[in-house]
Amino acid sequence: MSGERRLGETVEVLSNGSVLFEYGPMRMIIQVSDHGRPMMELAEGGAHKAREVLEDLARFLPVIKKKTQALKGEERYPEVVRRMIEATQKMEEPDLTPLAAVAGTSSDVVADFMIHQGGTKIIIDNGGDIAIRLTAGEVVKVGIKTDISAKQPSYLIAIDETMRIGGVATSGLGGRSFTKGIATAATVLSENASFADAAATVIGNFTNVEDSHIKRSLAENIYPETDIAGEWVTTGMGELSSKKIEEAVNRGLSKANSLFRRGLIRGALIAVKGRVAWTHSLNPWLIRL
Repeated sequence: MSGERRLGETVEVLSNGSVLFEYGPMRMIIQVSDHGRPMMELAEGGAHKAREVLEDLARFLPVIKKKTQALKGEERYPEVVRRMIEATQKMEEPDLTPLAAVAGTSSDVVADFMIHQGGTKIIIDNGGDIAIRLTAGEVVKVGIKTDISAKQPSYLIAIDETMRIGGVATSGLGGRSFTKGIATAATVLSENASFADAAATVIGNFTNVEDSHIKRSLAENIYPETDIAGEWVTTGMGELSSKKIEEAVNRGLSKANSLFRRGLIRGALIAVKGRVAWTHSLNPWLIRL
């Protein structure tokens, strides 16, 4: 990989021909191939782009920590920031900041940079928020978990270019980001990873019910530098009644259906303590493992 390596930065070619890029909070696996032939040099170029994205995010951190409804996608902002603002604004939720779409948007920016450089299949996995770019005849299989902490997926979707799915993201209790809900997993498929990431955050938040067995804390008490200071987030849950679980799932599913009707997502799967539901749009695609 050309260019000076930063302290603490890792760029590693993995056994399957993909490239692992780690720098600060970002851990991105970059995979690009041309009809099954790995293109490692192009993947390394994607790692260079990922570094640029991360540096843009650092420079504009004060902006992306603001409530998204108060922001405009100004031309002076780098592409990743403008796209984060756009995605979160489309969700129309007052509590969101652009950071609700940071991982998915970062994946999108790298994927879109690479699609113009060649390759028939591009997969950018940024900590589970995945950007997918496919040409005709290419297929990628994506596993969907019903619990973020599970080692193996419970469902599978085979994605091709006709399905208009360019992003898959998951939110929920135990994930990398805070959630207001109790979903053990809320997975969203959308036209891009930016929308999928923002929507997964929103749908996960909507699986919110009141119960004495659910533990919550102000976000700033857990992480003082949080972008959602003053908001209560879920930190754990004990045993819940089937009624409460059903209520949480239905709230999340209702929001998912609303986002689907607005054309912002292609579908979503929601799981709470073993109870699983999904939008009807996933029926032709979802395979139980």
